[in-house]
Amino acid sequence: MKKALIFLSLLIISNLSFSEGTNLESINQNTVIATETDNKPQKVTLDVKSVYDSLNIKGKIDYSIFQKAYLGYVQIPNKNPGVLVIIDYSKPSNEERFYVLDLNKKKLVYSTRVAHSKNSGLEIPLEFSDDPNSYQSSLGFFLTLGEYNGAYGYSLRLKGLEENINANAESRAIVIHGGNIVDDEYIKKYGFAGRSLGCPVLPAALTKEIVNYIKHGRVLFIYGNDEEYIEESLYLSKLAPVFEGKPQNIVEIERPRETTKVVATTSTTSTPKVSTALNTPSASTPTLESPDQKNISIMLDVIKKEAEYKQHLSFRKSEKFVDYFAVMKNVVEDNSTVKHSETIATNTKTEDSKNVEILEKPKEIKDTEKSEKVLEKQETTVENKAQVLEESKKEDLKQEEIKKEEVKTEELKKEEPKKEEVKKVNRKYSEEVIRKSLGLGVKLKSKTK
Repeated sequence: MKKALIFLSLLIISNLSFSEGTNLESINQNTVIATETDNKPQKVTLDVKSVYDSLNIKGKIDYSIFQKAYLGYVQIPNKNPGVLVIIDYSKPSNEERFYVLDLNKKKLVYSTRVAHSKNSGLEIPLEFSDDPNSYQSSLGFFLTLGEYNGAYGYSLRLKGLEENINANAESRAIVIHGGNIVDDEYIKKYGFAGRSLGCPVLPAALTKEIVNYIKHGRVLFIYGNDEEYIEESLYLSKLAPVFEGKPQNIVEIERPRETTKVVATTSTTSTPKVSTALNTPSASTPTLESPDQKNISIMLDVIKKEAEYKQHLSFRKSEKFVDYFAVMKNVVEDNSTVKHSETIATNTKTEDSKNVEILEKPKEIKDTEKSEKVLEKQETTVENKAQVLEESKKEDLKQEEIKKEEVKTEELKKEEPKKEEVKKVNRKYSEEVIRKSLGLGVKLKSKTK
């Protein structure tokens, strides 16, 4: 039951984040959308010029720039197709250079100003970098992630898709956010837009509307005056000859096979409907299959990155809404608890087996073990007694020596006063000396007979 719940949750979550042109309000709870990608590339011939003309963007976006953006867009797997965002940093910051194209509706949805980074240039950015703390803008292809409310208000996270060009976008916190540095008043006052620390900055009044339109897996292409970019690009380096000289209208490229399927699983009110995406080469009736390992990893990545992002408000308010993120969290916690209990059980089993082994030992072995332990104890006690006797003897000898020394010192002390007394007794002075010492000063008369 838990496995089935995890499988259905993963499929529905991938639907919420990466289904093409799907309105969240119209999703039925019993509908599953799966995207499968074949590892074998598919050769496709593209009429880029006809797509460009159908969008009616001549005079807004240069054809050579659109050609690069569209050819890269077609090659990017696991995207949310139908919308292409282009930033043209070859234009000055006081002009409109941020464009949102709806490829399904064939129209330009948004065209507005966007600021670049302070270390890339003043009016037109000329230097680009992906290094942390470079405070420069990055070029290349990105995927939009989820929105959030941060220090600069309503913002949109970006994931860089090209190594050494923009892959550090997430660690550098490169996001799309709003600011007054591209507003009309700022432009009138200074003549050009303000600059950021690396983020593309939109007008504050349009930011939330644009972010909601391009979030969750849309392709963003940032172009700039950098000759080395085409040579290093993951998606455009193989097509370098196409961009030399006059831009080609029809181009043959290789791209991964990608099929989006909508399958009704348990619907009773309507017949199951099956449809394929626009980029599917040949339409066929798909069946509900387990996604391969690659799709599972993609879905798990979506859960990790999008768990904190807000879902569509109108869909959240509907009665049939189920918070699959919370369900997934509970299932994961349950699984971890089960694993923990299993480890405890295995530990107890091993301990019990050890105890059983000890109990099953024969009596002879037990007796020998006991006798050996007794002998060891006896030996240790004998050794301890000998050590105690030796130490006590040493202590007695020390005490005797101390006593002898004390007796000697006492005898010497007694002999010294006796000598002094003898000296005092043996002293003899003449009468004259004694009288002088007494201060009499009278001579004694000798007695004569």
